[in-house]
Amino acid sequence: MTKRSPHDVGETISALRTAAERMGAVVATVVDHAAAARKAGLDMPETQVIIFGNPQVGTPLMQVNPELAIDLPIRVMVRDDGQPGSLVTWQDSAYLAQRYGLGEDQIKPLNAQRLVQSVMEAGS
Repeated sequence: MTKRSPHDVGETISALRTAAERMGAVVATVVDHAAAARKAGLDMPETQVIIFGNPQVGTPLMQVNPELAIDLPIRVMVRDDGQPGSLVTWQDSAYLAQRYGLGEDQIKPLNAQRLVQSVMEAGS
């Protein structure tokens, strides 16, 4: 799923970090693909991926279905597409539910759209 943020990549990542932590998640890292490209002598638009999760939520799910670990912690990509603001992309929680046979109550805390929406509403 993809949605436009009115803010640039850095501001959007910062807002996502704050919102994730406010919701009880731990931010594991932010991968800055553009910075890595520059170090390699290459160029690409600003692109960052924030990786976050809550072990109290994810661990029980992975204990039941260990394959879920390939999709956790949650990742949200923010990139510059040359237009005002930035694009925010994440994996649809309905896809995760279908892929791993998760119920609505299990998938609710994995809903990155809720986090992204809270950031977009705060930026309006």
